[in-house]
Parts: sequence; C-alpha cells; structure tokens
Amino acid sequence: MQKVANYAYLHTLTTILSDQLFNTSEFSRLLKLSLEEIVKNLDNCGLSSILIKLKQSNYQLLPAGNMDNLFLSVLLNESRSIIRSLTGTERDFFTYWMRRFELQNIKTILRGKSLECSPEQIQQELTDLGDSAVLPVEELLNSDEIPEILNQLQNTPFSAIARYSRENFEQKQDVFTVETSINYQYFNGLDKRKKLLDKQERDLLQPVLGRIIDQINLVWILRYRLNYKLSASHTYFLLAPGGLYLNSTKLIQLSQIEKFEQLSTQLPENLQQFVQEGWSIHQIELCMEQKILEVTFSLLKATQFSIVKAFAYLIIREKQLAQIHALLKGKLLNLTDEEIVFAMGEVL
Repeated sequence: MQKVANYAYLHTLTTILSDQLFNTSEFSRLLKLSLEEIVKNLDNCGLSSILIKLKQSNYQLLPAGNMDNLFLSVLLNESRSIIRSLTGTERDFFTYWMRRFELQNIKTILRGKSLECSPEQIQQELTDLGDSAVLPVEELLNSDEIPEILNQLQNTPFSAIARYSRENFEQKQDVFTVETSINYQYFNGLDKRKKLLDKQERDLLQPVLGRIIDQINLVWILRYRLNYKLSASHTYFLLAPGGLYLNSTKLIQLSQIEKFEQLSTQLPENLQQFVQEGWSIHQIELCMEQKILEVTFSLLKATQFSIVKAFAYLIIREKQLAQIHALLKGKLLNLTDEEIVFAMGEVL
C-alpha cells in the first residue's frame, strides 16, 4: 500500500502521457500518408507546438536547429513533469539520466574549440535545453583552451566528469580522449545512482537499462577496436558498468577482438541474434535498439506504481519523437519511403 501511495501521482501522470505513444505498427501506416494527413494523425500526440509551426510555415522545412529543439523541448518538458513528482535518489537518477543532452553540448564545445571555431559558430551547433540547462554556456564558449573549459565545469553538476576528463587530457592532449572519458564517467555515475535505488526498483529497471548498457558497450568495443584501433586494455577501461548480459569477464574477451567476424563466437547466446553475416556496426546497434524497445513496451504495460514505468515511457517517447521528426522531415524533403525508413532508424 505504501508503494501505491508513493507513486500514485507518478503512475497517473505516466498513464496519461503513454496515451500519446504509437503502437509498433503505426509508423508503417503513417509512412503511406501525405504530410497533411500525417499532421492530422499527430493531433493527440502532445506535439501541438510543432504542428502549429509547421502549419504557420505552410508546410515548409523549418531550419534544422529549430526543428531539433522543438522536438527536444517536448521530451524535456515531459521529463520535468516526471522529475517533479519524484524525491531523493529516484529524482537524482532521472535528473542525471536527462543530463545526457548537456553532455552532448559539452562535447560540441570541446570539439569546436579544438577546431578553432568561433564562439558564434559553436553556439549555432548547440542544442537549446531551455530551463533544463545548467551549463554556463557563455563562459564555456569564451574559454580559450580545453583545460580552461574543463576547469569551468568544476562548478557545475559535471564536476566529477570534468576532473576525470582533465586528467586524461593532460596525459593524451587530444579531444577524442576527453570525449571517451566523458562517456565513461557519465555511465559510471549513472550506475552509482542506480545502485542507490530500492532493490525492487533496480530489479525492474535492469531488463531495460542493462540492455541499453550492453548496446552501448558492444558498439563502443567495435568502434574503439576496429575503427579507432585502440588497444584491448584501453578499450576495456572505457566501457560502462551495469550491463545485463555483458559482464566484466565477457567484456574483457570482447575487447580483444581484432576482426568483425570474431564477434559471433564471443557473444553470449542472448545476443547472438544481433550478429549476422555482412552486418555493420550500425545494423547491430539498430537491432539491439529494437529489442530494447520491445522489452520497454512490455514493461510500460505491465509495471504498476513504479519509477520503471516512467523510465520506460521516456525511453519510448525519445525514440518515437526522433522517428516522427525523421518522418516529417523526410516528407518535407520529398524523400522516398526507403530513405525515410533509414532516417527513422527502423526496419518497417
């Protein structure tokens, strides 16, 4: 009864928000419709601000940054509503999860500085996070060097990430090292926050979050080893903790692969289905994502009075907003169905 009382508002909110989601077959139907018909079908999907902009533009393509920020603002607004209903370690976990978007802005600034872009040029590439932003963007943009940027981050919620990244930059003196350090440290922090949750919530969360970590680690291993030619030890050191099927022993083994063909013999049985002859890293990533969404939909429907229901909603909503964005943009650009499906990142 206590759990029902604690999560009554969250459960109601998530249930209402979930009515905005499409079922798995809906995108196939939308793909065959005209742009105007698609817009009519989106009326009850919580996208009114975007649809108004499209209608006002007479269905002309909006500037890329504007469109991106409009879709992201929908996700951020809904996540803020969810976070406001939480307290303590649960609120901290959700807040930290949504800070992934700020990390992307940090990487954009670091990359821009390394290429000697002007503050104005870098600003144009940043994602507008509105009220969710905690970064001192102006100070970061006006910093002259990467160590100075990392020092500026010491006074933000990203202080631990910044400190760890600066140590790595001092050793290697390249932005790639900083970016991989940021990735590792972020997921290390996420794992620590997950472990502070109630055990029952952790157990419910793991089938989704563990699969997400498995996907991230497998893609990182393939890119670090096969594309960037990092050593096995360096690759393993950069991997995220908390996977579902890829434990530390299995990650050590996978970090030693030298050819894509070795992957099929190294993966545990649960992940074998994601590797087929002729596949690419991108295809593996997409197929693992499909499984993540399948499991997440099941959890969303089956879980009652739990933070996991809200987490499942955010995972699905983020993916579907990206798909709707790709669908609308594809129609505005008169792309073929095949091109739109590719942009949506799904095999329909």
